Amino acid sequence: MPGLPPSSELLGAYAIATCEPTFENLERTAPKEPGYCTQAAWASDNPGYDTDVTPAPPLKKVQVFFGPACR
Repeated sequence: MPGLPPSSELLGAYAIATCEPTFENLERTAPKEPGYCTQAAWASDNPGYDTDVTPAPPLKKVQVFFGPACR
């Protein structure tokens, strides 16, 4: 959310509610308004990444990103 520090969350490979792959679910549900950026990466590509730290550290290898603030 714009104005707040970056946060992170550990997700599974599939969205439980829809059974669709997580990256597809993120593309469909990520905010599209100015100031938003949603990034996702495989945990295996980011060893040691701590999802409990705020602000969230940058991902080492981003697989997908959605939102105007990502550019």
